[in-house]
Amino acid sequence: MTTARRATRYLRVGLLLLTGLAAGQARPEEPAAQADSAVTRGAQLFREGLRADRSPVEAQRGNGVAVQGQEAACIQCHRASGMGGAEGSTAVPPIVGSILFAPGRPVQPRQPRVFSHLTRQAPAAQIRPAYSLETLLRALNRGIGPTGQSMDALMPRYQLTEAEVRDLAAYTTTLRIGEAPGHDGRTLHLATIETADNTPAVRQAATDLLVQCMAERSPPAQDSPYAPPAWTLHRWQLGADPARWPTELEALQRQQPVFALVSGITGPTGRGAWQAIQQHCERDALPCVLPNTASVDDSQPSVWSFHFSRGVSLDAATMAEVLVEHAPPGGWRQIHLVVEPRHEGAALGARRLVERLGTRPVVRRPEWWVHAPDAPDTAAWLSGLGKHDALALWLPGMALSAWTTRHEPPPGAPRVLASGELIDLDAGAVAPSWRAAVQLTWPYAPIERHLPRVAQNVGQWLQSHQRALASDPALIRLQGHTYSACEVTANALRRMGARVSRAYLAELLEGAEEAATATAYPRFTLGPGRRHGSQGTWLMRFTDPRHARLQPEGDWFVPE
Repeated sequence: MTTARRATRYLRVGLLLLTGLAAGQARPEEPAAQADSAVTRGAQLFREGLRADRSPVEAQRGNGVAVQGQEAACIQCHRASGMGGAEGSTAVPPIVGSILFAPGRPVQPRQPRVFSHLTRQAPAAQIRPAYSLETLLRALNRGIGPTGQSMDALMPRYQLTEAEVRDLAAYTTTLRIGEAPGHDGRTLHLATIETADNTPAVRQAATDLLVQCMAERSPPAQDSPYAPPAWTLHRWQLGADPARWPTELEALQRQQPVFALVSGITGPTGRGAWQAIQQHCERDALPCVLPNTASVDDSQPSVWSFHFSRGVSLDAATMAEVLVEHAPPGGWRQIHLVVEPRHEGAALGARRLVERLGTRPVVRRPEWWVHAPDAPDTAAWLSGLGKHDALALWLPGMALSAWTTRHEPPPGAPRVLASGELIDLDAGAVAPSWRAAVQLTWPYAPIERHLPRVAQNVGQWLQSHQRALASDPALIRLQGHTYSACEVTANALRRMGARVSRAYLAELLEGAEEAATATAYPRFTLGPGRRHGSQGTWLMRFTDPRHARLQPEGDWFVPE
């Protein structure tokens, strides 16, 4: 087989790993029966600010600012779930049908303490009478609430017909609160993923920790319909073959439906394949919260999946930036990739690098060559690489160690890049003879900065629960990230309370990043529409004379 044909073959492997994800995307809380034209028209008004004829609705806020179309859509402030939230210091009330067309109910059963000379007034949305179609029409067109009070200046004043308001009301009744798969009225069923090939140390650092953390933070079981449900975390074990995971996940979900997946570990290191699980989450509108994986494809829309970072996709973006910005005069002659095609993260990262460089301006189009780590002609083409060539290594730790031990580095000093995500920045994964030449991508703060912080934040909780801090840096990060996933999820679930909704939980997760206190990332920020908490990276080199210590080369940067 020629090298060119081999390149096509191995790139095809990466493509196969990506196939099908786009087809599985789900939109939050879509109405079950789109054949209902009133609901369809209402959804269009709510989501896009468009009338039945696709013309933009026009409105004016109470402060005189004109808005139309998407800017005037209900979803802009009341969110996809209809549960609202806040715009700055202004509370945005829920407009879910079951809440809108029922009398307001104070959220807190007891009044907080106030100074004796002050009185506390409950928000209007909590003490108002139930809306009717007539009062809803008045509120939308004139900005007057059901008690006759003027609504906030941010609330647009529309010019909607009675029929359009009826359509909008019909759509709001399809937004479900208090009922969802995995919620039986008293208990909220959650799950975490583990696989048959996890090592005992990985399970102890992740799943065992998560089970105890989530149980501790669960509210007590109560009979009141207004009380938040207690949480039960199930351990879903999948086999070692990712090809079988879709069938296994469907069987587990049928056996015990769950409301969300929390954290998760796959493979011997706990940070293995994940694409089949994410496809399941997107297809079934199942929130999947901060799994421990590097196999992240940031080119695919993600509605329900929240990740710590962009994983190997971030490595690919970083490598692409380096190859574009540091191309030699006249451009690269050849770009070689060594890829372990049986490793999902490696094949995905290599594919994303090829895709990214295919869209970037280059002085000339280089020749692309993709090799398996066991290709017999490796020594021959390595010996011919020079300064106008580049080499990208997409190999997990043991494979990278074996490959760099087996082969000598090219004498012509090409640019050599390697994925740090795949080796978890294990310095021993790179043979000494290659260390002077290799640059590694790395999304965490340098180890001497992040490890003490992670160890302190998760270590306090571990010590209080008679659990030991791991001795291996990779396992300490796994403990810290799993603990952060627990805290972020618990924070959002507590705020959700009895108003159970997967779409609402997804929106609350966007604002729960402050609970991610034990991650190794220097910056971690979620927010509306954001599904990757850390966006940036370092380039690392072996800097000391013995090439035993990795240090950042240059500043932290966020690739496009």
